[in-house]
Amino acid sequence: MSIMTTVHAGVKRSYQDMRGSSTERLVSPRPNTKEPLQQILRSRESSATPTPPNGTITPSPPSPRKVAFGPDASILLIGVRGVGKSSLGFLAASAYNRRLVESDRAFTEATGTNRTAYRQLQGSAEYQRKHCEGLKRLLESNSRNSVIVCSFADLESDGARLIRDWAQSHPVIYVTRDVPGIQDYIKVWSEERIQDVIRASEALLRDCSNYDFFNVSETMDSLSPNEGPRQASSRASNGPFLTLKRTEHDFLKLLRNIIGDHDRGRSHQSAYPLSQMSVDKLEFTSSVTLSAEDVVSKRIDLDEAQIGADAVLLKISTSPRHGDTWRLGKHSCFNLVNEAFAVIRRSSILPIVIEVTRDERDSRQKQLSRAELLEYCLRLGPEYCTLDLQFEQSQLRHLLASKGRTHVIGEYAAAARMHDGWSGQACMDIYEKAQNLGCDLVKITMPNGTLADNFAIQALQQRVQTLHGGKGPRLIAYCTGRHGRTSMCFNNTLTPVAPPERIPDPKSPDGDHSEGILQLVTAKERSEALFASFVHEPMHFLIYGANVSFSLSPAMHNAAYQAMGMPHSYRTHSASTLEDFVTLVREHDFGGAAIVQPFKTKTLPMMDLLSPHAKAIGALNTVIPLRDETVIASITSEVGIFRERNRTGPVKALYGDNTDWIGIRACIRRGLSPANTVRPQTTGLVCGAGGMARAAIYSMISLGVQNIFVCNRTTGNAEELAKHYNQLIRTNGIAELSPTNAANTTVTALESFHSDWPPNMRHPTMIVSTIPTQTLDGMPTNFTLRKDWLSSRTGGVVVELAYMPIVTALVTQVQQIQSKGWILMDGLDMLPEQAFAQFELFTGRRAPRKLMRDEIFKHYSEEFVVGAALNTDSP
Repeated sequence: MSIMTTVHAGVKRSYQDMRGSSTERLVSPRPNTKEPLQQILRSRESSATPTPPNGTITPSPPSPRKVAFGPDASILLIGVRGVGKSSLGFLAASAYNRRLVESDRAFTEATGTNRTAYRQLQGSAEYQRKHCEGLKRLLESNSRNSVIVCSFADLESDGARLIRDWAQSHPVIYVTRDVPGIQDYIKVWSEERIQDVIRASEALLRDCSNYDFFNVSETMDSLSPNEGPRQASSRASNGPFLTLKRTEHDFLKLLRNIIGDHDRGRSHQSAYPLSQMSVDKLEFTSSVTLSAEDVVSKRIDLDEAQIGADAVLLKISTSPRHGDTWRLGKHSCFNLVNEAFAVIRRSSILPIVIEVTRDERDSRQKQLSRAELLEYCLRLGPEYCTLDLQFEQSQLRHLLASKGRTHVIGEYAAAARMHDGWSGQACMDIYEKAQNLGCDLVKITMPNGTLADNFAIQALQQRVQTLHGGKGPRLIAYCTGRHGRTSMCFNNTLTPVAPPERIPDPKSPDGDHSEGILQLVTAKERSEALFASFVHEPMHFLIYGANVSFSLSPAMHNAAYQAMGMPHSYRTHSASTLEDFVTLVREHDFGGAAIVQPFKTKTLPMMDLLSPHAKAIGALNTVIPLRDETVIASITSEVGIFRERNRTGPVKALYGDNTDWIGIRACIRRGLSPANTVRPQTTGLVCGAGGMARAAIYSMISLGVQNIFVCNRTTGNAEELAKHYNQLIRTNGIAELSPTNAANTTVTALESFHSDWPPNMRHPTMIVSTIPTQTLDGMPTNFTLRKDWLSSRTGGVVVELAYMPIVTALVTQVQQIQSKGWILMDGLDMLPEQAFAQFELFTGRRAPRKLMRDEIFKHYSEEFVVGAALNTDSP
């Protein structure tokens, strides 16, 4: 049944309700007050800087935007009513373990009444005096380790100056939202009136802040990023408990860009291999090019557009030839870019590059507008942003001072072919200029590519490498236009590519837009070109186990290869011994193997190198070949491993890894509501003691869980597993274990599934079952948990790894208590998650997630039940 109810991260609840505990109270209940926003409209003309309600403010000259803050600097959120500031404040306070302070509540606690009543009782002058006095005290007393939520009413009188001054040493985030989302919260105002309020307030709110965040409203019948209808239906059945989950991901990503990571950062970060390294360090990466208008108007399928891409390039034009975004007016342009950025962030795990394009015919005023727009883009906290090296020197330094943690790509887009083309000194001079300015990457493009340019660009790359010993900024260099497409295919870093369905720029003359989307290759075309020119080569992959004829992996991987233009193949290989394995992994076109039972531990001695994860877990499920002896000799990270993917040749070594823990971890993260954010008292439970149970414990440790229990029908096996991990914890043998958690992290074996839950320990909020659905003689196990073990007041997440059948006894048990906050993840949730990680290790590319999930459900059938039982743990 389709659920059409719209929900969003603005529903007003007490902090205790959101946190799930009445004993961990940081602030008192919030009074039911309303900000007098309607007074803004009465105090300003349509385009003038707004006057705060019942007060005046003198606009000050713009000061440099501050982006350097101490790690304990408090965060302040401002915005109009209904944008979700309180919910975002809760998420930030919970993740960073900070106080949550709300100015409305603080005013009420100080005066005994709310703002409106106090103004009516004491008069406007006394209210303003009391308000400024209270706001100043609130900012001074909460300058560190706090998250402060202010209302727009705080800007009246001297409040705007106080907040603006505070922003010189603290991050102040202006929160916005789509008008329907605000209207759904406020209820009584029309969308037109809300739009007027936003227009009346946005100039002042941006003047008082240094970052922007667009809070995307959640719609229950819309699809999550890269999910299919089944996941959307599952998410809907989980009710309101995961309402804030995706908002949490987006907002914490911005906060990490502003103030860095936090104590619980591990529990919020992705563990996928490619997430651990910068995309600019990889080989032959692509960024799919999208315009802000196409994203916001939904003219483009974002899931399809991302297939084969390593980043998303959000391209913004101020040129009339390419759709002048600036024509909308400054703040309307800002709002469009902000919303487009937020939609991409919500829909993609890829890093975002923002580029404000230039036109050689730009006037000086248009150049200033571009610089202002680019500075605004930095307020959004993108991973990358391009900087036009043809700006004036003062503009360049001003913009670089505002970059924060964003990586800047210094770009020189030549309007015409330079003298001596790519071989002259001009290109080296541009590179040196960008490096001296402090750019993280350098990008040089020029039109009218020729065949000889392809070789000249490679020679330039070599000159840069030789001159700087490989330690300078990475160079992006290619020719533009149709004749430049060959050089784009062979450019090594962040080549712009078109989405699969090219959408011509309607503002550009047909066939005459030099940077138009029709001039680009797609990611698939680029991949096919690399294979056709023998830069990459077809590989063979396989899944190896006792009986893998049932496996869904070939369908997933082969569909992904085809969609991404990779002529690889993936097949099954069933065997009772490892005799065939020894031969297969030495074939010159062997690309990698997935290993399933009973060989996950038996293949360990055959590996020349193991990842830290496989070592700690004591089992592997992924084998990849290494052919480059320099990589083998100096392997300290997976960068070298990725760089030699898609290349045939003699196998010099085998590298073993484990992605089961990544899949389990991803399911726990997806199902763990913000109310159950990992804290020191968080408890996890693992059912079973085999290979998957080992991976499950490791996944919980990586999430920062300090209290982990393991239970198995054979108690001795559970005790051995607990002993294994406790020994690793004591000897610092787990790379994913936070040093601050090591002393307090323990794994404890429970006596049986019938035991009472240990006293003085919280009930688990994350449970992973690795119990098989059948006994060795084929009888159903019908495994369930004691009801009182599921007594967490805030619910939790249960991950049932079995998927044959999909509805197990445990699944039925959890479905009956979903109204109490329990979120269910099953084996068909976990299977693709670990496969995504394997795909990254096999190919060095991001997996097309939605496509691979769709393939699972297209090929899933109960007829695989016998084979699937071999992949679960024995009791």
